[in-house]
Amino acid sequence: MQYLTYALQQGGIINRFLVSETHTQPVRGEAVVIQKEANVWEGSVGAATHVNPVRETFVQQRRQAIESYPTFIEKQAGGSVLIDGTAHQLSARFPFNDPVLSLSGFYPNPTWISATAITYLDSQKQRDVGCVLSVCGGARIWVNENLVASFTPHLRNQMQQTHIVLPLKVGENEVVVFWDEFAERDSDCSFSLSLDSDCEGLVQKLPIGECDAALVLAVEEALGNLSCRSNHVRKGEVELFCPNPYEHQTLEIHLIGATEENFMVGDLYETTAVILPGKNTCSLGPCEKLPIGYLQFKATAVVQGMSMSYHLAFENFPLSLVPQAKATMDERKQQAFEVLARYGERNANRAVAILHADGPRDEFEHILRRQITFINKRSDCSDFYLSYFPHILRTFADHPYVTEDLKEEMKHCLLNFRYWHDEPGDDAMWFYSENHALMFHVCQLLAGELYPDEVFTNSGMTGARMQEKAVGLLRPWFETFFAIGFTEWNSPPYLPIDALGFASLYAQTSNQEMKDLARKAMDSIYYILAINSLDGIFCTTAGRTYPKELFGNNSNCPSFINWIGYGIGNTSHAGKGVTALCFSDYQAPQEYRQFCQVPKGKALISQSTHGYNGHADVYVCKTSCSLLSSANNFRVGERGFQENPIHLIFSATEQVWINHPGEHNLFGHARPSYWAGNGTLPRVNQYENFACVVFNNDPAHPVDFTHVYLPTMEFASFERRGSWLFAASHNGGYVGVYCSQYLEPAGYGPNKEREFIAAGRKAVYLLRVGSQCSFGSFASFIKAMLDSDLSATDQAFVFEDPSLGRLEGGWDASLEVQGQTIKYNNFDPVGTNLWYVER
Repeated sequence: MQYLTYALQQGGIINRFLVSETHTQPVRGEAVVIQKEANVWEGSVGAATHVNPVRETFVQQRRQAIESYPTFIEKQAGGSVLIDGTAHQLSARFPFNDPVLSLSGFYPNPTWISATAITYLDSQKQRDVGCVLSVCGGARIWVNENLVASFTPHLRNQMQQTHIVLPLKVGENEVVVFWDEFAERDSDCSFSLSLDSDCEGLVQKLPIGECDAALVLAVEEALGNLSCRSNHVRKGEVELFCPNPYEHQTLEIHLIGATEENFMVGDLYETTAVILPGKNTCSLGPCEKLPIGYLQFKATAVVQGMSMSYHLAFENFPLSLVPQAKATMDERKQQAFEVLARYGERNANRAVAILHADGPRDEFEHILRRQITFINKRSDCSDFYLSYFPHILRTFADHPYVTEDLKEEMKHCLLNFRYWHDEPGDDAMWFYSENHALMFHVCQLLAGELYPDEVFTNSGMTGARMQEKAVGLLRPWFETFFAIGFTEWNSPPYLPIDALGFASLYAQTSNQEMKDLARKAMDSIYYILAINSLDGIFCTTAGRTYPKELFGNNSNCPSFINWIGYGIGNTSHAGKGVTALCFSDYQAPQEYRQFCQVPKGKALISQSTHGYNGHADVYVCKTSCSLLSSANNFRVGERGFQENPIHLIFSATEQVWINHPGEHNLFGHARPSYWAGNGTLPRVNQYENFACVVFNNDPAHPVDFTHVYLPTMEFASFERRGSWLFAASHNGGYVGVYCSQYLEPAGYGPNKEREFIAAGRKAVYLLRVGSQCSFGSFASFIKAMLDSDLSATDQAFVFEDPSLGRLEGGWDASLEVQGQTIKYNNFDPVGTNLWYVER
């Protein structure tokens, strides 16, 4: 038997295991009614305001369950273990520095998920080792087949800790972990083991049969360095970097993946990266051959029959496939249908586009039947797709693609759906954030109008009564929205969902009051986009974001909505908010064009307040070549969720942001994740083209560093000068990033040449943005920053800016400019817009 042997990570973390395949089992429960306030928006700030009753019952059973020692069939890589009577294969887990073992992901229906992990610890002496067990879900641990811990908090997406003892004998010790959770929607199911006592002489071992351990370790090292040459591919070949560890043979890496939507429905793209001996790069071919969008791949290499997997992610957006925008919005709507019919993700957005653009019949039917099945299961996000069915049934009733069978299936789907939480159900649909609440109400109204005399089985109401109920819920929704805006402010993933609701309502309802409100709300969407987009690219401070938006600015839905309205931005594969806009007769307000593009030498300063109880105070400074935006003094020091409080862009690919990672896993699904959100929120303040970001992070949080995303290969120039990073964009913009801690550049792995890490939990960051208009040459900008007086600790600073004057702030104090505290709060969602000369 051969073994992979490893020292404990960071001196005390046990993270090398053989891990079983994930066991998944649907969970059904008694259909129940949930009585809550009609529009509960607090859930959109990160704290769940509702616990699924089906979950409560299931979790109570799991807490009381007595687990026996797992039954293994060969304890080595390639062996298996029985879970609920079914054999699940064991594979070596290669953590790539992640201390957490996770089954986390998105589960649209209630599901029990579980797995078993096994490892071996070699100890030079007999000892009891103290250990911190951290769990999302529940876990049982056996040492040498004796149960030593059963910790089952099962608090949804909340990591809980307990102290346990691992009794180790001299020599080899077997450690087995079984962990599980009730998964619904975004679900974290994970554990970690971190020793807090003597671990000298402890070694982790994994049995791998007769594989060559040294060769496995060499391929692991290579695979951990896998990356795309850039996070954005827009022309030419898709070039990968991965040093081949073999002397005389190719390294082959099998890639399988898709955009998020296509991945969820199993529409996957497969290819193989082949790296020749002595080489460290290869091509996947022309970018036009790959799917469009932010692609996430599972990357697998096989070493002597043993598989190891990591991840690869990048945005593929071939500019050659983007059509030239036509002159009118109506013409661009038809162009959008044609793009989605050909390149769109395989969901209802594409199905509708196919009808409008005479796309392929088999594709339409395949997508629509799968969407019907998805909705009939009451999968989470069903409300995003059901709104299209009334449009299809009304507009295309005589279309040859829309057969009598499909009409009947769509009707059945509409009549049997659960339209609100006060109707009985045992599903995982989410009703409690502003975008979902809107969509459920819109779907209910449109379905009720389509079938006014039919009885909707889940509520027992007629369609006419459903209309009354929906209007009664939509009125206060719109009243609240126009008063406070979006709690999930400027959200690239969710603004399109709101646009979907508004455009669907405007295009389809016969209720004139609702139609007028929907048109007014669509106007507000275009106002937000006009202020917060740069050359049509929407990427800004946001109340909710994901990696697919942060790294997918070319292809995000808001930029597509910009393109349709004003002819700037991009078309895309993603149709949320786009498809309904295109089948409506809505026209974007022309008075907002003045905010879309700023003349050279000018700056647009916008301040506004958004959301429940004045949730976020947003500040924007936009010039002809940059957009710096922030949420000021936002929940300082609290646990973050998916908020992005500071963001700077010069283009879709030239961007900078700063955060405290929510997890160690670069490709994890936690909320907050590595790049999206903050484990602990910093104090962020902005004044014109300057911003400060001050961290004082929770000492209990597992991530003990902060970092900057600055992709050096995307910029025209990059220089490092002491504590400053400087970059110049291709459009004449400049940025300087200062940090009170040393910024270590990532030189290995997917973030090399694009990530800079500051060790420690406290740090002061300063961002100063400039341009050729305000500073002349890039060298002059650098000199101006370096010549300015700056004094800083890891919690406070004073900076004498050459144009803005004395800037002072820190963890305990909001920003002062020339001795005056900047006012950020008590604006409204529209806010104030002022034009300045760029400084």
